[in-house]
Amino acid sequence: MAVDYDLVIIGGSWAGIHAAQKAIQLQARVALVTQSEDLYLPQDRLLSHSISEAGQLNYQLANNPFATSSTVKLPYVSLLEAGDWAQAINSVMQVKHSLSSLAALGVDVITDKGEFCRLPKLAFQVPGRKLRSHHFLLATGANFVTESFGNGISDDCLTLREFWRQDLSALGQNMIIVGEDPTALALAQTLTRFDKKVTLVAKKSRILPQEDLDIALLIQAQLEAAGIKIYTNSTVSQIKTIEGQKWLQAGDRALAADEIIIADYRQPNIAGLNLAGINVKYDQTRVYVNQKLQTTNPNISACGDLIGGYSLPNITNYEINLILKNSLFFPWYKTNYYTVPWAILTQPNLARVGLTEQQAKQQYGTEIYIIKEYLSDIFQAQILDQTSGICKLLVRENGEILGCSLICDRAAELITVIALMMQHKIRLDPNPMRGLTSVSIPTINPSMAEILQRASNNFYQQKLQRNPQLLNRLRSWFSLRKNWHR
Repeated sequence: MAVDYDLVIIGGSWAGIHAAQKAIQLQARVALVTQSEDLYLPQDRLLSHSISEAGQLNYQLANNPFATSSTVKLPYVSLLEAGDWAQAINSVMQVKHSLSSLAALGVDVITDKGEFCRLPKLAFQVPGRKLRSHHFLLATGANFVTESFGNGISDDCLTLREFWRQDLSALGQNMIIVGEDPTALALAQTLTRFDKKVTLVAKKSRILPQEDLDIALLIQAQLEAAGIKIYTNSTVSQIKTIEGQKWLQAGDRALAADEIIIADYRQPNIAGLNLAGINVKYDQTRVYVNQKLQTTNPNISACGDLIGGYSLPNITNYEINLILKNSLFFPWYKTNYYTVPWAILTQPNLARVGLTEQQAKQQYGTEIYIIKEYLSDIFQAQILDQTSGICKLLVRENGEILGCSLICDRAAELITVIALMMQHKIRLDPNPMRGLTSVSIPTINPSMAEILQRASNNFYQQKLQRNPQLLNRLRSWFSLRKNWHR
């Protein structure tokens, strides 16, 4: 049976728009159904990061080494100004990636809602027509929700998305953020830089439980140094407003705040799609997919925060590229997140690619080299007064890079160097003498990237120290050279 499209994308999210742009570049016939009353779903991470950068400016102005106790008042960015600036940036990006620009490229844009039907063939029903396609992509995103803690929460707290839509100038001083994902951590730090008192409530035993303990503790120390109170092992059981004051019960603690923000719970935005009718399995937290990102109906794929996990745009883009290869060509490709970098946009950033130390030890035992270099040894870090940070590089005996965790200013950008080396299987030199007499990772000096060069040099030094035969040969060589000059 003939079909109308090579791909039908459900959802006007940024992920859906990106997928449509990529598919049309490949000369596919594409339709996009917005599936929302809003033409664009909010780009929460863009707003959060934009305001975070404004908060970083406040921090730098207040802590720069030339600040004095004089009566000269330093510039200060208010939260309202930062919010307006972030919304302006969001509007610019919406214009650059608008639905009208998609239509100009040849995408059939349908600003309406529809649902799946399977008789006589799988199709997506919109008012007045059925969209038939070889493949469908769910890109409707997820909605932030407030869990019901036994008392039914409505006006007692805000979801993260509701927070961005409100008047930021009306916020009180005391804030509680419930959550432990990257967005929650970044928001907590950002609000402190606009003079808010922030408490972070996490239900797990520590923040960032998927990271190495030393890395997680360093980020926690940075947040606590900024004045953020962090309560772990604290499951929220109740939220109430009593005499105009908002209260949160977390474990055995009762915490009061002017505003409570729930940044921990998302539900897939799939209402009205009739997924059950076409055998797509889902629950309240995600749509189920296999390693090819196919749902339980192989003609339908899903990506992004619809399928659980962190809501990180670069990971979603990776998933879209894989889905397009599988849906437009041959379904041979499986996900491998091993060389896909990700970052938490706190200041300093935490960025990682590959394995953690624990994962590397489980797979390779004592064969690995654990290299640690600290920002306090980097000239540029001293100049910028950004000396709290670390580069942890995990390398095999043969020079293969297994993973890298990086905490420093602009780590989200520096981690791409290691990710590129891992993707293209570029190894450090297994011969430490060659490594020590060459530059494995060329960098500008001074720059923050110099920490990567120092880490590679550290690897060669460790290899040399583990090779007593080579050390003896070097000693013999230099002893012989001394005798030549007598």
